[in-house]
Amino acid sequence: MQLKPETSVAWFNLGLALHQQRRIPAAIRAYRQALSLPNAPVSNVLSNLSQDLLLVGCFNEGWEAYEHRLTDPKYDHSFFKSHLGPAWDGPGDTRPCEHLILIAEQGFGDTLQFMRLALLLQRQGITTSLFCQSALIPLLQKQTDLQNVIDNCPISIFQAGSRWCPLMSLPHRLGINQHSIPYKSGYIEVDAKRQSLWRQRLKRKPGHRLIGLHWQGNAEHEQKIYSIGRSFPFQTLRKLNTLKDTEFIAIQKGEGLKQLNLEEGMHFVEGHEEFCKTMEFEDTAAVLANCDLLISSDSGVVHLAGAMGIPCWVALRWIPEWRWGLSGETSNWYESVRLFRQTNNGEWTNVFDQMIKELKS
Repeated sequence: MQLKPETSVAWFNLGLALHQQRRIPAAIRAYRQALSLPNAPVSNVLSNLSQDLLLVGCFNEGWEAYEHRLTDPKYDHSFFKSHLGPAWDGPGDTRPCEHLILIAEQGFGDTLQFMRLALLLQRQGITTSLFCQSALIPLLQKQTDLQNVIDNCPISIFQAGSRWCPLMSLPHRLGINQHSIPYKSGYIEVDAKRQSLWRQRLKRKPGHRLIGLHWQGNAEHEQKIYSIGRSFPFQTLRKLNTLKDTEFIAIQKGEGLKQLNLEEGMHFVEGHEEFCKTMEFEDTAAVLANCDLLISSDSGVVHLAGAMGIPCWVALRWIPEWRWGLSGETSNWYESVRLFRQTNNGEWTNVFDQMIKELKS
């Protein structure tokens, strides 16, 4: 740095190092310096800068920097551009907007978190269509007030006044900050019939609370420094076996379910094996509705629980993803979510000791 302070990539690497030390304001300064110099790795810098700005609560700047992701070839919106023109630019866009197609991005959790903004637009009189992951469609069609949820977007759905917008660009377009986030108490309804069906299948013991457990997020999304370390191994949860009058159910799906060990002295509800066989989001929502609490790593199921208003305790790593902020027990996004944070990088002991202490009190 002293020998070649004009080297942009050196400032970028410094930003990475400062982020990993949890010195986020300093990391932001390093990224900004990197951008001011020639030959900057602009996409990488703006990606990291946007997340660090959001992490410290600088929402307006963070959303604006995050828009640069759309220059990445993997975000190919040429189909929509060719038929509907440039993306909708928000309330200030002078073109008529009677129908807005919102294009989901990234993981299930992102869709569940940001679909609330489609509801906000509907409340403002704009008809919306959410173009999202197929696995979410049955849940969102039946248990939300979304007007139209699709996984296929033929030209025939375009109308006069149709526009389009990436779902995760809506916070920038709408000027969302920590004070204006809508629907914090929930926006996904409980399916009472399916909840009752799973109540019968689970066969809870009378007088026992039921805690859902989830420990492993999508491993493919945990390869970068901004998301690595979000998950924890199942055996980290074994101390929960000291809780009295408590049953458990694994909400976990996919590869992470292989870690489930029924010999840890934890009492799993009678119907847990039947639930392990289903991959439907509707069933997961119904089982969560039967739980008194969800304990989870930072993953999509947290967003499902929060969007349903179900009590959820999230175990967060020392440097969490931007959406949870750097401090505090409460979430800007969900009233029912409580945050338990590592005090040292990679150490989960204090997190679960605190949870157990509170569950025993």
